Order: sequence, then C-alpha cells, then structure tokens
Amino acid sequence: MFLVRRMTGADLEKAFSVINLNLDEYFAPEVIEFFLMQWPEGQLVAETLTGQFAGVLCGARLDQGRASVSLLAVDSAFRGMGAGSSLLDGLRRCCLMEGIRTIQLEVRTSNADAIRFYQKRGFTVTEKLPYFYNDGGDGFRMASRLGPS
Repeated sequence: MFLVRRMTGADLEKAFSVINLNLDEYFAPEVIEFFLMQWPEGQLVAETLTGQFAGVLCGARLDQGRASVSLLAVDSAFRGMGAGSSLLDGLRRCCLMEGIRTIQLEVRTSNADAIRFYQKRGFTVTEKLPYFYNDGGDGFRMASRLGPS
C-alpha cells in the first residue's frame, strides 16, 4: 500500500533522483520545479507506510478540460506493487475535483510494458507521434476519459 500526497519543495531532490534513475531521458531539476510552480495540485509523490519514497508523478493542466501526465516514475524497487496505479488514481481525483475530464500522456512506441500498464488503467492510443523523443524515437499519445461523457 502506498500513500499519495502532493509534492512539496522538500521532495524535489528525491523526485529528481527517482525520475532520472528510472526514466530513459535526463530531466533537469528545474523541470520538476516548473511543474510544481505551474500546478502544485498535480504534482504527486507515493510513499510506503514507513515513509520510503516510491514514485513521483508530474502533471500539467492543458486547455479544453484536459490534463497531462508529463512524468511518471516509480523506483525500480517498488515496481509492480501499485505505486504507479496509486499515483494515477491520485491524479484522477485531482482532475475530477477541478473539472478536468481527460488525462493524456505520451509513451514510447517501443515501451510495451508502459503501454500495457496504461491500457490496463483505461488509457487508449489516440495518435502516433513520429520522432517525438529527443533521440528520434516514436511515441504514442494515449488518453483516458474521466466521468460521464
């Protein structure tokens, strides 16, 4: 079981570490600080009941009732234990409270594990994004609708 809470400035160092040790691109600390300033409610961390930092989700508010999962990283020691699902559930709750009805994200077309993870949680592929990543890799945009249509 994981506790999900809003990220604070005191979490930045741990969030930076988890993101850069568990994702395949480098993100500067300023990126995480930007997300925290832009939408504090959409920045979440997952911790174990004993306070171990397990994962982080950085969200962004978009236009037309949409939000984005900009970064989602779970420490490798906690994968498959529900931290990622708990973070997504936390973002869903936050979005519903703010009237946001669609969450979207981008994922590498080659990352079958992540695609399956998101599909199991209600996301569907809506668009292919050729050369989306800095290294020229292709991506998929995936989206999940919240609440009634």
